[in-house]
Amino acid sequence: MERRHQDLESQVQVYEKLLRRVQFRVPPEDGDLIARTLAHYSETSDMKGTVTDRGQSQAIGDGAVYAIECVQEDLHSSKTLQPIGFIGGPSELSWIQDLNQEVEKYTISSEGISPKGVPTNDSEVLSRVSYFLDDQELAMYGNIDLQIQPPQGVAERLLCLYFQTVHLSFPIISKLSFTQQVGRYYANPSLRPPKKWLAILNLVFAAAAKFAHLVPQHLMQSMDSPTEYFSRAQQLATAENPLTEHPNLQQVQIEGLTAFLCMVFGHINRSWRVSGIAIRSSIAMGINLRNQSKEISNTSREIRYRVWWSLYTLENTLSVMTGRPTGTSDRFCTTPLPIPFEEEQFHQDPAARLLGDSEFRAEYMRDFTFFGCTPANRPPNTENIGGRRPGSKLQDIVPNTSRYFLYFIELTKIMRQAVDSLYSPGFARRPWLTIYAAMIDLVHETDEWLSGLAEAFSFKDHQGSGQFDSWRWGLAVRFHSVRITICRPSLCRSGRHRQGTEPSKDLQETTDICIDSACQILDLLPDKPDGIWLAQVSPWWCVLHYLMQSATILLIELGYRIGTGADQAAFIESRIKKALHWLSALAADDLAAERAFRVCDSLYRRLLLRSITEQDRVPMFSAALSTKLMPSADVSSLVSQAEHSSTHVSVMPHRTGESAFMDSEMRNETMFHPALQTPYDEFMPYNLDSAWN
Repeated sequence: MERRHQDLESQVQVYEKLLRRVQFRVPPEDGDLIARTLAHYSETSDMKGTVTDRGQSQAIGDGAVYAIECVQEDLHSSKTLQPIGFIGGPSELSWIQDLNQEVEKYTISSEGISPKGVPTNDSEVLSRVSYFLDDQELAMYGNIDLQIQPPQGVAERLLCLYFQTVHLSFPIISKLSFTQQVGRYYANPSLRPPKKWLAILNLVFAAAAKFAHLVPQHLMQSMDSPTEYFSRAQQLATAENPLTEHPNLQQVQIEGLTAFLCMVFGHINRSWRVSGIAIRSSIAMGINLRNQSKEISNTSREIRYRVWWSLYTLENTLSVMTGRPTGTSDRFCTTPLPIPFEEEQFHQDPAARLLGDSEFRAEYMRDFTFFGCTPANRPPNTENIGGRRPGSKLQDIVPNTSRYFLYFIELTKIMRQAVDSLYSPGFARRPWLTIYAAMIDLVHETDEWLSGLAEAFSFKDHQGSGQFDSWRWGLAVRFHSVRITICRPSLCRSGRHRQGTEPSKDLQETTDICIDSACQILDLLPDKPDGIWLAQVSPWWCVLHYLMQSATILLIELGYRIGTGADQAAFIESRIKKALHWLSALAADDLAAERAFRVCDSLYRRLLLRSITEQDRVPMFSAALSTKLMPSADVSSLVSQAEHSSTHVSVMPHRTGESAFMDSEMRNETMFHPALQTPYDEFMPYNLDSAWN
């Protein structure tokens, strides 16, 4: 009898989990019915009390829904907003903007602090809190020799840096084929490769040169600046074909690398636009679909799959950074996930069989991948719904970068689900029970993903250092970023902000997950800032985004605890101080980091000034910057300087590293292009025997 009871409990858990998975994939009325039913029969849920008399729970909040459904700025007429563009709900810029507007409702008077509505210009608010650099013109060299390339030793070193850093998360080109082609290019001066291939080469050099400037030990004589390589690539790419030419695989790679470089340079709006072009070009070529053509090799087919997933992860990262929807639905993608083997292993078993036998590949990857055994692919059972099958022999595969990329894609797919479900206008108006259930389901998916990581990639309870630290760090920061995106709606839940009320257990659970993930991102960093170390272990091209996500969540939480009188504000403050220390250190050679620091520092000071008793604890983080606060400053001057730092972003007077290099080396014939023109080109063959013939 007891065994039967346990079996029934297991079945109920399976059914409940299945209902949670499907409730936000069905029509709203059906999803709401499922949510109310689950809340009614769940013994551990505190959500019952959140249901209104009409049988529906409150939505996220009118303000949040309004922000998702409406545009409050004139993006056409405002010259300050055009470079930034629309910023949607998933973006930390949107969160900062909301927090900044809330903070500005309070002004300092001689009697103390009193709430007062302060009308603000939406364009001014967004431009003040943005750390993107799209308002800066994209520097492009004018008259530049398109045929000049770095010496072979420099080229080989740059190529090595690219494949050691960028290729890990962005394998948009074939490592083996491209390396061999570069060798042929330098070995035979009479070769005249296509200009589009040369464009790709220079884009690779640009990314590697940017990394070399972050880690000065890699700087070399005869190495140009990242901007010069980028400028040469753009001119090579546009030398033959206009924008209206039909796309091919090589052009997709150019567009993808261009979007990546725009992200590297801090031009996020430009990056998002070019990424969208790359996605459309790839869809026009069917790269988003499984390829069964007999006219291409198995290796080339796999490279194309990786091109798609590189663009997919890039676009979804930009989607969260800008808060904008992606260009295509997962429902229209049948491209198989990349196999967990390196290119050097493609001609060995089992990789060779995986590439040549689609049925064997499907079964093999279903056993291995997180998304390969979800209820959409097979009937659920009581042992495992979603996640990897336990005891898989694939856990014994030697760790490699392809496997890292596979884990990275899986996390990105969960993040995509979160954005599509939690931040879409239609879903945001659904009852809170439905929204909460969606969050919990997505949190469970991240837990299942984490539990299936191989030991070499697992960052949970990992101590010390080793050869896999960059893999662990990259997956860890992405994991916590995804969980922040999932649980962020809990922080703006109206019931949580009423003074004197205790939030429900369920609401507090997702709130704690969000705050904990923000703290975990900072815990990945040592107490003493070290930008060189960070560039070597992190996805350096977007690490500022992760830091800003973390800092913004903690600032929102600090504002909540100050406003409601909640305790443990000191713990949150300590984490904010660490974030500010890191942003201040990175600001020494990064204008985007400087802007990010000024925004967060200003918000932090003004939040503390909401309580007079907190004024003596305002720290001095601006010592490295041009604006300093004197220890003896009174409250009114403190506010004045805080407001000044929030509205005026100045260029640092003594910038070092790459920025100084670029400034000193900028040529007289330099011209500036505020917008990118994305070119089109012929296909770069992967068959070396036919290359350039």
